[in-house]
Amino acid sequence: MLTVAVAVIKNDTGQVLISKRADNVHQAGLWEFPGGKVEAGESTREALSRELFEELSIKVLVAKPLLQIKHQYEDLAVCLEVYTVDGFEGIARGMEGQPVKWVDKTELVYFSFPEANKRIVEILLLPSYYPIVDECLGDEAAMLSQLERLMLGGYKMIQLRAKSLSHEQFKAFAKRALLLCEKKAVTLFINTSVSCAIELNAKAVHLSGKELINSPLTLPEGMKIAASCHTQEELYKAATLGALFAVLSPVCKSKTHPDVSPLGWGCFAELILDAPLPVYALGGLDVDDLATALSNGAQGVAGIRGFA
Repeated sequence: MLTVAVAVIKNDTGQVLISKRADNVHQAGLWEFPGGKVEAGESTREALSRELFEELSIKVLVAKPLLQIKHQYEDLAVCLEVYTVDGFEGIARGMEGQPVKWVDKTELVYFSFPEANKRIVEILLLPSYYPIVDECLGDEAAMLSQLERLMLGGYKMIQLRAKSLSHEQFKAFAKRALLLCEKKAVTLFINTSVSCAIELNAKAVHLSGKELINSPLTLPEGMKIAASCHTQEELYKAATLGALFAVLSPVCKSKTHPDVSPLGWGCFAELILDAPLPVYALGGLDVDDLATALSNGAQGVAGIRGFA
């Protein structure tokens, strides 16, 4: 397997840098996130710095692991070690004659990328907020009303959780919720088992800590996976399963779990420092905590009552 160091390079306005592959290389002519293979005796971080200097004439100052992607092409197996580069010196330019371009994240969908790079685009397009519709808000009618309010508020990624319902009750309820979200082009992550999500023909599933541990090693192709985590070990387990993102909790004291000691922002930041996937902060938070979450390395904020 070929290990490749890959960079998501951001400028001061939040744009990211992409470059076009030469016509005589693997996946020729496609756009990609810059980087290159890790040489023998070289760490991934060292390879990242070397490749970006050779390819773009920039010196990396600040880099943080974003995710790991393993992909099997017909002719090559690759492992992408992806970093975000938020600080660098120099003016990026194609030192090997390759076209380079700064683009807004929302524009990435208009470019053709190698298959292994598509997960990076998906990650970059994740929203800052991940609201949760939970039964603590009331009965099924109350939960559906909250779901509709969230969709009207412009939220495009929502979790549905109702643990007290029987299997059949939950399936019937989830079908109604999925139909509502499908009409509004909203991604609904169903908090249930993988097998139940398959029964529901759901496109996204959110695994609890228990479901994360018990999940099969091979998950349905094309299904988006998220996971609830409380430890660093669980974060790495979620990444190994190919989760798109994780939620780490509780950051602060919450009404949902009042007897659980909170992590605090310091511990949260430490646990996710090298996490190989994006992580949302959860527990006693609301929409106004976004800036604090981002400054501590989070992808964004998740919550129940904070979005009500």
